Amino acid sequence: MMLSSVPNQSSTWDSPRVHRELAALTIRRGQFRIIRLLQRLRSPRRLIATTLALVFFAIYIANGVFVLSARTPTDPARLQLWLSGGMVIYLLYHLVRCCWTSKVADLEMSRAEELWLGGGPVRRSSLALYHVNNIVVAAVMKTFLLAVVLACDVSHFSLLLIGVFSSLVVLEISRLVVQRGTAGLSKNSRNRLRWGVTAIAGAVALQVIARVLAGTPIGSPTWKYLISGFSAIGDVAASDTIQWLALPWISSARLAVTADMQLMTFAQLAVSLLMIPVSIAALVRVDAWSQAARHRREQERLQDRSFLANSDIRNQSTDQSFVLSDRVIRFANRFGSTVVRDALHLVARQSVSVNRYRGTIIFSFIVPTLLCLSPLATGQITEQWFYVVGGIAMCTMLLAPPALRIDFRRDLRRMQLLRSLPVRPLSMVLGQLALPLLITLAFQWITIVIAALVTQPGWFQCVLWTGMLSALAVFTFAAENALFLAYPHHERAEGIGMMIRAKLTFLGKAAVIAGSLGALVAWAVICKNIVSPSFNQIAFVTGAVLTTWMIAIASVATAAWCWRRFDLSYDIPPE
Repeated sequence: MMLSSVPNQSSTWDSPRVHRELAALTIRRGQFRIIRLLQRLRSPRRLIATTLALVFFAIYIANGVFVLSARTPTDPARLQLWLSGGMVIYLLYHLVRCCWTSKVADLEMSRAEELWLGGGPVRRSSLALYHVNNIVVAAVMKTFLLAVVLACDVSHFSLLLIGVFSSLVVLEISRLVVQRGTAGLSKNSRNRLRWGVTAIAGAVALQVIARVLAGTPIGSPTWKYLISGFSAIGDVAASDTIQWLALPWISSARLAVTADMQLMTFAQLAVSLLMIPVSIAALVRVDAWSQAARHRREQERLQDRSFLANSDIRNQSTDQSFVLSDRVIRFANRFGSTVVRDALHLVARQSVSVNRYRGTIIFSFIVPTLLCLSPLATGQITEQWFYVVGGIAMCTMLLAPPALRIDFRRDLRRMQLLRSLPVRPLSMVLGQLALPLLITLAFQWITIVIAALVTQPGWFQCVLWTGMLSALAVFTFAAENALFLAYPHHERAEGIGMMIRAKLTFLGKAAVIAGSLGALVAWAVICKNIVSPSFNQIAFVTGAVLTTWMIAIASVATAAWCWRRFDLSYDIPPE
């Protein structure tokens, strides 16, 4: 945990000289990162990534100029409600996430910042302002991307930039306020807030569902329910309750959609910019309260010696985790194959984390399971099955990798330790990917079994999609880890590179899904024209499953090759 002086000093401010020095540090770090980024972009090892980034920016800007500008402009009033209400919905999601996580997060500083700034004569308020300065670059890039999409909907592009930028900065600071506020709560207060916020989020979800059912005739195709879902989210964001909660963003939203320059426009501009220092002051106050509350509870635990009982509970939990790990090791020692034995030893290492966070993992997959099974509420039997399968594929590619980061992506700080182990690259990759894959496969199979019991699609569909989705899970995690080993980054990294990486990864996954569907249709046509009708289904299922598994195996081999060429002196980025 990062400390900075005495907790009760965090309510005061440092002298302007300290803030100038911290600003100079931010500038110097930014210059270093830009120079390093340019050097790496010119590197032959980064040639593919550089080309893809340039192509992405060219296509994105061309799409905004020639395609998005030709569409019908959105109603300004509707857009304003979206811009303000959407911030509240995202903040509500983050509040639920902070309440249900047991990890106490600080100001999202790196280890180097914790060492040199956290222990230095710098007040917490200065550290909070320093962190806000670091998120400005990411906010600028997000503003640019959003402004390209919304340019045709507004009259003044400059006001759109200012409004969106101030909204995003206030949103990021509000996220930190929520994060620091929940970190200062006691266990009982956190539990009460946890269930209260969950009830509010559930009420919002029920309102969205009710609007979807009210706006969609019963028996309609599933795609109409999806369209109604987006419209229902917009209606909830535009509701009076959400708009009252969105008061910090209303001025920015109105500024972004301003049609005519009036005196009120300058007032909205002033209020939008004023919300940034106001939110920073709120962050400093909440952070000071959180530090004082945690310090007070720690003193109380020391006085009544309750930390001894908590220590025994933690030791029991740790002992249970290591018991599971020992069982996996004993099972691994039965194998004669070195590849399998080494991989299972690494699985034993990962099982400690999985056992510790098993409740969080189970909870994080309940919502995707319910979303995938939601098409069963419609009346179209054939569409039900295919929409469930499509939902499983989307969750496997888009939601499972960020939710299950118990692989190479979590171990960047332990790469030196992992490289020192006498383990073959293939064993290392299999051991790192085994548990995330098993959890994802369990999610897939449970969802498929429930959907199959309801829709009765037949053995042909069950075998086909179970085999292909399992291969998709292997491909997804292997590709994610191969990409990480080729272009590693820290867990909370931000900036231009991370933004481009996220966009390209999403587009790549969309291209994989579209290409897979096209290849599947082509293979179905080939089987229908060449294979006899009696063996048509068997040939189609066998060919589709074998092909997808060959691609999955190739992705695992690629990840092993990326691990073999991983260079500790070059690939690990600075914090």
